[in-house]
Amino acid sequence: MTSYLATSGMTIEFATLSRQGARDYNEDACGYWTSEQGACFVVADGAGGHGGGDVASETAVKTFLMGFSTQPSIEKNQVDQLLHQADSAIRYGQTLANQLKKMSTTVACLFFNDDARLAQWIHLGDTRIYLIRRRTCTLLTKDHSLLQRFIDSQMMSENIAQNSVARNILYAALGTGEEVYFESLDTPFPLHEGDAFLLCSDGFWEGMDTEAMVAALSLAGSAEEWLIRMEQLVLDRNSATQDNYSALAVWVGGPNDITLSLNANDISKLSMDMI
Repeated sequence: MTSYLATSGMTIEFATLSRQGARDYNEDACGYWTSEQGACFVVADGAGGHGGGDVASETAVKTFLMGFSTQPSIEKNQVDQLLHQADSAIRYGQTLANQLKKMSTTVACLFFNDDARLAQWIHLGDTRIYLIRRRTCTLLTKDHSLLQRFIDSQMMSENIAQNSVARNILYAALGTGEEVYFESLDTPFPLHEGDAFLLCSDGFWEGMDTEAMVAALSLAGSAEEWLIRMEQLVLDRNSATQDNYSALAVWVGGPNDITLSLNANDISKLSMDMI
């Protein structure tokens, strides 16, 4: 289901999906909070098994949404504090039942200010945030994984690393009992008319590539349709072994209109070049 938020600045459209896949239960969670004071969108991917992962991810999502709704600020110190609050809530929950003592979760959260002119994000683990702006798709976050460290250190190429067992080994998650390692922006960045954001767990982005994200956007008439088109690609590639997968799409204005317009311009330019 697609939802809308009209602010004094721009119209925001958003949609979510979260599926169990081929697993026994779904440990992902996602949610949002919107008002005239701002907006908060969050996706979390839990781990721990025996019910612990779903509790951790739900706890993270609820903590972010409740905290932001109480004080809707997108300044770095405020969003950093929300992450620490989520970590504390999960670590407290670990003490309540034996099956929860090892629960943990990744998280990615996107924030807009009151008139949807500025954005901020924070993330931990391998839950990602992508931005598509005028047909260019940018991965805003960098995975906190052993795989990413191998790539950064040039110990192996990205193509080889994708098939390594290191791809699923994380060095940052909420509830690990260690120092919380995360990333957020020092200052918010300006939003543009036509920006499209995708927040998603690894079960979703592992079955996608940035070109497919942009192509699906150009064909979609709504944020919900964009997710549905991408979901079909994910299932086509990984249906037999599909992990839990969750995604949250956020449109600022009409991203597909701009993408289609740019496609038309490209076709026109190509035609001129052939003359």
